[in-house]
Amino acid sequence: MAWKLWKTEKRQDDTRNWPSGTYESLKQLLDMYLSSDSAPFANWAAPGITFPAEVEALARNGVRGYQLALWFWLFAEKHGSIAAKMARESFCLLADAVQASSGDRIDALLELENRLAHSLEALSAQQCTFRLEGLSVELPTEFFLATGLLRLAPDSPYAGNESAGLQGNDFKLADCFRHATEEGLSIFRPMIDAVDFDAKSLPNWKWSAHPGAAERHLQRRHNNPLFPLHRQLVTAHEVFEARLADAQSLQDIRSALNETSRSFSATTELPLNWQSFLEGYRDHVDRLDERRLVAGGQSTSLAEAIGKLRSDILTTWRASIHKNPHSLATLEQEEAKRAARRTLLYECHWTAQLLGHGSAIPPEEIVPALLSESVPELEKAVAGLQSEPRLHETLAQCRATAHRLVNELRAAGHPLPEIDDKLRILDGAPGKLPD
Repeated sequence: MAWKLWKTEKRQDDTRNWPSGTYESLKQLLDMYLSSDSAPFANWAAPGITFPAEVEALARNGVRGYQLALWFWLFAEKHGSIAAKMARESFCLLADAVQASSGDRIDALLELENRLAHSLEALSAQQCTFRLEGLSVELPTEFFLATGLLRLAPDSPYAGNESAGLQGNDFKLADCFRHATEEGLSIFRPMIDAVDFDAKSLPNWKWSAHPGAAERHLQRRHNNPLFPLHRQLVTAHEVFEARLADAQSLQDIRSALNETSRSFSATTELPLNWQSFLEGYRDHVDRLDERRLVAGGQSTSLAEAIGKLRSDILTTWRASIHKNPHSLATLEQEEAKRAARRTLLYECHWTAQLLGHGSAIPPEEIVPALLSESVPELEKAVAGLQSEPRLHETLAQCRATAHRLVNELRAAGHPLPEIDDKLRILDGAPGKLPD
């Protein structure tokens, strides 16, 4: 992780035998969290600290949630953020099995704790210090966690009222955060030291809100009669491996983008063949953005970085032809065509994956994957196939294979929701790319 809220020199309690299996460790963690008298969660308040009634529940839940988040931060420190994400998902699903909807509440609490922790990265040195009798005093990390919780938690009496004084509860809560950290580390460090990560031990998971290409195809296959029976079974281990592959894809694109950005930034003077020079950079950046769309996943910051470099390239280009209205108009027309083509061919995840190099969709699963998309997404896919003459034969093959597959599955008695609408969309007449 980029930030740490704890020091390495902390007391440890090595007297217990902790489980080595991930799932067993998560079950023990849940038992500890739900128990009213189990350390470290029972010891959330610093000695001698009490809160008024309107703050008590918020303080208790916030500090206990922070201790729980601490366990997953330590887990990520040892096994990586993707493994920690899967462990967190399994933990919340375990909680749901004990009490309906409790997993969602815990997940929301952990998300708040992550926000509070990440907000510390934005603090400047000046914000962390104040002057007291001529001396510079540095405020502890726990103070900012405390004020953040009191200001941002939805159930806080101070939420949405920046002008309201915190009545000393921020300092008391900071003491609790400091105390809770020590209590948590003393138990969690040996607990995490003992646990190994094995995704195969996890019986369930949650699909990512923004899955990458590999995870998205697993999501399509999972319990889906459009796929062969042996492909309908998806395991947590496959999901973990897919997430690793998806994260690596985005990292490779970011590395390539950084190299391209450094190269362009180092250009102090355009060469004589400046137009082909800039065209080369624009084409390369566009290919990187296409790779990003193929990779899928949460890539907002990467998209912004690609957009900024592309804007810099086009700004340089326009500046070079600003006295030539015809050249400017030609450039803008070409840009509009590129944008339209990109929308048609890459805004649908299925079409982007189809066109991508080394697609996550095996050739024999292209049609089952297409029919697994929602109706709006399938409409986008067909529009993309229709827009490219070179893809018309692919569309015809998809249409024929889809009808054959649907007939076979219907004969076998499999229900196929919305399949008639999807077949009608597939049977639509070819169109053309907008001018």
